[in-house]
Amino acid sequence: MYIHTETLPTPEENLALEEALVEVADRLSLEESTIEKTAFDSGPTNELLRLWELAQPCVVLGRASKWAEEVNSIACQRDSVPVLRRASGGASIVAGPGCLMVSVLISYQHRPAWRALDIAHKEVMSRTRDAVQRTTDSFQMTSPIMIDGTCDLTIANRKFSGNALRCKRFWMLYHGTIMYSMPLKWLSHYLLEPPRQPEYRKKREHQSFVTNVLDSSSRISRKSFRQELQNQLAATWNATQPWHSSSWKGAVELEAMQLLRSRYSNPQWHQSR
Repeated sequence: MYIHTETLPTPEENLALEEALVEVADRLSLEESTIEKTAFDSGPTNELLRLWELAQPCVVLGRASKWAEEVNSIACQRDSVPVLRRASGGASIVAGPGCLMVSVLISYQHRPAWRALDIAHKEVMSRTRDAVQRTTDSFQMTSPIMIDGTCDLTIANRKFSGNALRCKRFWMLYHGTIMYSMPLKWLSHYLLEPPRQPEYRKKREHQSFVTNVLDSSSRISRKSFRQELQNQLAATWNATQPWHSSSWKGAVELEAMQLLRSRYSNPQWHQSR
């Protein structure tokens, strides 16, 4: 599996890259299925783990999210917080410093059972949970990490990780957040109460429902914690090949530039719902 740990300069570029990864992988696999031989390998070596973190807060809508129902537009405009749309489903999120973004590009040809969404959720979330648990254990933090709802991770019944996915014919992009040290006030400032809520939330407001992995009073270095978390995620997925060595890196970058021009740099696309 490849590993990609670079955060691109703008949130638009990062979201365009996310979509480009699954679109290019799927297109090349389709070509492979109709041509006897190809340079593209659809096996496990071409799967990818991507880890990145935005430098400034940003609201990211789900593909079908309705802006007026989920976003505090006045606060976002006042604080110059961009509101963008991603290619995957799910509800709106806030990301930024202290929130590690985790994306896994999965091959159905290598993992056919994962076409069933319940299996995909179980397999990805159990791996993410275990990586976070090993990280907290290494810093002698004792709280157990749990999977709640469809694809959330929690500590003491409070959410710190939400996830979404984009499914194609041959590939799946499963991506989400791990809040380890992000200002919780951003959620109540920039998001409205979500119209769809998991049962375990019990109608709690953002700041009583969401938490960080690291307590605000913790003396643990944020930089050290993030590095250990990245190491554990990479070990969990056996992600050892540097992304720059991928033979399809150029095709992904070209697709990302095209998506950036046609969608992610277009305010009308983000505001389409």
